[in-house]
Amino acid sequence: MKKISVSLFIIYIVVTSVCWGADIKGAISKLHNKETRQEAIKEIEKIGKPAVAHLRQLAKDKKKDQNSRISAIVLLGRMKAEEAGTDLEEVLEKDDNKFCREASAIALGKIKNKKAIPKLKKALKDESGNVRMRAVWALAKMGDKSGKKLALDIIKSKDVTAQLLAVEALEAIGDKDVIPELENNLNSNSVWTRIHSKLAIKRLKIQGLSEQEKLNFLKETLKDEQFEVNQWSAQELTKVGTPEAIGILKETAKDETISGSYSAKKVLMIMLKQGKITEEELQK
Repeated sequence: MKKISVSLFIIYIVVTSVCWGADIKGAISKLHNKETRQEAIKEIEKIGKPAVAHLRQLAKDKKKDQNSRISAIVLLGRMKAEEAGTDLEEVLEKDDNKFCREASAIALGKIKNKKAIPKLKKALKDESGNVRMRAVWALAKMGDKSGKKLALDIIKSKDVTAQLLAVEALEAIGDKDVIPELENNLNSNSVWTRIHSKLAIKRLKIQGLSEQEKLNFLKETLKDEQFEVNQWSAQELTKVGTPEAIGILKETAKDETISGSYSAKKVLMIMLKQGKITEEELQK
């Protein structure tokens, strides 16, 4: 009887492996098509670990299209696939495609394996500002703050996209002692340096606040005249998602004298569309 049970188990494993193999190959093939890519990502996330080997292969394959490779790299990060660490480090260090290098830094930050720290530190000198800032962020996720000065310098640069990523990196580092230096940037001749410095200040100041303090802080920040800042506040309130947070958004949306009224309306409409609030709740 025991031999029969073992035999049935082996058959089950073989059949399951074959089925997964077919599913994985089908999902991977969909990654190459823009129209089916999102569907493929959902399927692969559902499959989970059995798909990792295929994703590792795709991530390193320079003959494949950029977006398929980036999708594979991002998925490895989401799955926290530690076994893919060496592959991601190799892409980060040697790949010619800066977008693949950037995605690899993000993935390594999500996996949080400290063995990647040396390669991430090396990436702080990458020719791409985006890659450098993603590396700072990834290091911060592992408790390494060695990229802090670099992030502060980038906020004063002319690379607007890298500036925004520097804000995220400084938020991940979480050191409020940089706030005075960021406040000095508010007098900069560069409008984007001013905007991103103010945004970084807000994102640092909110850290460590109690739930009620956070709500009060976000309510005040919604009044900020700078669109990017009040937009961030509105988005943060949707993440809180409590009746009080929704109430702040509704109150702000109705008062068009408040700078963040448009941002509040926009996020409420998105929440309505996503089914997170009802039309009736919105009208109350």
